[in-house]
Amino acid sequence: MKKTLSLITLVLALAGCQSGGEPSQSAPESMRGAVPVAEMSRVAPLPQYPAKGTSVERSVIAQPPVIPHKADYPINLDKNSCINCHRGGKHKMAATHFEGRKVAGQYYQCRACHVPQAVNF
Repeated sequence: MKKTLSLITLVLALAGCQSGGEPSQSAPESMRGAVPVAEMSRVAPLPQYPAKGTSVERSVIAQPPVIPHKADYPINLDKNSCINCHRGGKHKMAATHFEGRKVAGQYYQCRACHVPQAVNF
């Protein structure tokens, strides 16, 4: 019984796919209508970050510092790559970001407050 139903379905599907002469409809129109495609735009230039060791000025007093470099380092439950460089040294994390020797939970996702700042986007 299953083979018979499968065969009938296949025959009907093939019959529906065959065209019987000239198509009755013209090709479907583009969603954009008769509006032509505009010229291809140029690719945006890559962002230019400040020179190493240069910080970007803050716009307001309470603004978290912006990140003056590419910020595509992994941050997940097992690893926060920002902490590797910013635990100590010249650009170390604020003492308020720590609970004892560990980074406080609300400060673990650095990019929630700190954003990368490039000269051009």
